[in-house]
Amino acid sequence: MSEIKALGYLGFSVSDTEKWRDYAENVLGVAVSEADNGDLVLRIDSYAWRIKLAKADHDQLDYVGWEVSDKVALEQLKARLSEAGTAWEDGGKALADERLVKELIVFNDPDGTRCEAFFGPLQKTNKAFVSPQGFRFITGEQGLGHIVLVTQDHAAQEAFYNELLGFKVSDYINTEVVPGKPLSITFLRCNGRHHSLALAPVPIPAKVAHIMLQVDNIDDVGRAMDKAEKTGCHFSFTLGRHSNDEMLSFYTMSPSGFDVEFGWGAIEVDDDTWHVKTHDVNSAWGHKFQFPPRKKK
Repeated sequence: MSEIKALGYLGFSVSDTEKWRDYAENVLGVAVSEADNGDLVLRIDSYAWRIKLAKADHDQLDYVGWEVSDKVALEQLKARLSEAGTAWEDGGKALADERLVKELIVFNDPDGTRCEAFFGPLQKTNKAFVSPQGFRFITGEQGLGHIVLVTQDHAAQEAFYNELLGFKVSDYINTEVVPGKPLSITFLRCNGRHHSLALAPVPIPAKVAHIMLQVDNIDDVGRAMDKAEKTGCHFSFTLGRHSNDEMLSFYTMSPSGFDVEFGWGAIEVDDDTWHVKTHDVNSAWGHKFQFPPRKKK
């Protein structure tokens, strides 16, 4: 059993905060505020924040925040990591204050992705989240959404999250997401969301392939698509429905080069009845891959 209960937050370095602000507000429909140092803070629910975009001269994934229920769970996770010989350190008060959580620890997965396990996130129920586009996101016990990490050592990554951290495998997809490039993707869950994490050995240097946000209204998917088209976003994958979690979604390329999946209608997993499956197609229909436009010389 995993102490980790949900994907809590994500942190990125980004090279163009103004493009990100426009994309986040006008396409994704999330609330954006600006820190004193110019960093962007993205909010989608009662949590004080879910995604932070640090102003930089490069684009990269900086950290992934995994939420546990309380201090007891965090202590249990510390013991689990120590017993396995996985190094971790206390985040300390300064970092906890920066992340707006009660306590946290920091450790790396086998591919070097910085993980932060925390409890006690600040809630802003006194300042209700209001989407600039009127969207309502599915979060709560299912957390922020999901992230797909690009694996360098797929077997080690799967063992780390499944066997050590206690994520459960939901299923596998063996397919060619991009024509001519076969791969096997592992989908892992830590709550009722079909997957909070997927591991994909995609041959690209980035650490993240995409992140996903889920809305509670199918028409909002259409509204977001219209906004994306009007603002000139590149659609990495067209509208489609996935074969495993049955999400109806589309993918646009973010200003940092990774994709954001925007979807509705994913199934929820019941641990008492679920069994691991394998799929040989990424989607039941749609989700046609489109190469990004070539950069002008």
